[in-house]
Amino acid sequence: MVKQMDVAKRITQLRTDKNITVNKLANLAGLSQGFVRQVELGKQNPTIESLNLICEALDISLSDFFRETEAPDRQKLLNKLNENAAYLTNQEITALIRITDSMRRKTGRDKLP
Repeated sequence: MVKQMDVAKRITQLRTDKNITVNKLANLAGLSQGFVRQVELGKQNPTIESLNLICEALDISLSDFFRETEAPDRQKLLNKLNENAAYLTNQEITALIRITDSMRRKTGRDKLP
C-alpha cells in the first residue's frame, strides 16, 4: 500500500526547519499569505505550479519534497555533526572517527542508507 503524504504537514515542517515565517514563505514564493496559510492548515490544496513555487522558495526540488525518506532529519543531524566537528582538534576528530567506525561495525551497518 502506498502511504499518502500530508502535503500541508510537509510544507510546515520544511518551512519551520528553515526558520521561515508563513509571510516570508509567501513573499519568496510570490503567493498570498492567506493562500499559504490555508495550504498549511490543509484547507486548500496547492496546484503543482504553486507547490513548485513553494519548493523553490524553500530551496528544494519537487522530487525532494515528495521523497519519502528520513533525509531531512538525517541531513540536519549530519550538518550539526559536521558543524560541531569543525571546532574539534585533529586528535578529537580521529577519536570521533574511531567511535563512529566502532558503532558502525557493532551494528553491522557497513553501507550508507
